[in-house]
Amino acid sequence: MSHRLHIAGWGAVSPAGWTSSDLFNAVLDQRALPTSLDLRHPDAPPIPCRRVPPLASPPIWLRQPRLRRSSPITRFAVSAALEALQTFNQPEASTTSLGVLFAVQNGSVNYSSRFFAEVLANPGLASPILFPETVFNAPSSHISSLLASPSLNNTLVSDAGGFITALEMAAHWLDDDQVTDCLIISAEEYDWLSAESLALVPGPKIASEGAAALWLRRTEKPSPNDILLEQITEAATITNQQSRSTAIQKMHLDLEAPNHATLISAESGHPTWDRPHSETFASRAGPRFTLQSQFGHGFSILGGWQCALACELLQRGVCHNAVVAADTGANQAQAAWFSRPSH
Repeated sequence: MSHRLHIAGWGAVSPAGWTSSDLFNAVLDQRALPTSLDLRHPDAPPIPCRRVPPLASPPIWLRQPRLRRSSPITRFAVSAALEALQTFNQPEASTTSLGVLFAVQNGSVNYSSRFFAEVLANPGLASPILFPETVFNAPSSHISSLLASPSLNNTLVSDAGGFITALEMAAHWLDDDQVTDCLIISAEEYDWLSAESLALVPGPKIASEGAAALWLRRTEKPSPNDILLEQITEAATITNQQSRSTAIQKMHLDLEAPNHATLISAESGHPTWDRPHSETFASRAGPRFTLQSQFGHGFSILGGWQCALACELLQRGVCHNAVVAADTGANQAQAAWFSRPSH
């Protein structure tokens, strides 16, 4: 294979703000992000959550007719996607074959709850306008439409490792000449049911929302400024036959990144849950960053936030190699290695 894969752009929406710079600055400053309490019912205990702050002013793209009734997950996804494509204002028709891969865990839960509540109350009056927004691929279809891209568009339903899996699929699409560019996105919106489910697993019980996006392209002659996708490990599935600890060890053995590479982990802050990860990566000598304890549990977005942070660190010269380890979920362990040539 003569070509290389590089990240042409990235974007992020998080409790820190609506850009990847907001995410980077919050991590660098170790800033405590505000936590709010959601009360789903007067008799229910309040649920701590970290929400995306409101926009200071509506962006131009929000005037798009398709987005007037869209749910938060779509708005988060569109914002991250346009930042990644470096199109902050009006989306323009795509001049290339742009594929879209969307990784999600919970999906459009807000509109789903509204629609099925209307169905239960009176099926004859349930709004048909809400129904299209209830399906998992609604956000990705909005993005392809806004960008006038008729190319491949898939939605993957997974955990935080799903973003890495989508990145791997994008690399295959590019290698097979199915697309010339690929946009990998993940987004989630806050939902009380998903937030309460976090009590079933160890670790912080703070749900969060937002989005992340990477723009992946091929390059024949990488420049010193290019951020390259060097490797994606094989996904090690967590099953009854393969423990999470074994899956993480297999992922680590498959990783070819230098030992001094910066590690961006998905550690939750709970020692018991994080032990397989911390023990496996204990021998690595490079700097380490974590996101989950600061930003909350973003479900599928966590892997995307990790990748966006890796790109920010590389672009700003903080490091030349960065490893994203998406291995604290319940489905699989998978890692990605990004680099920026030093010469």
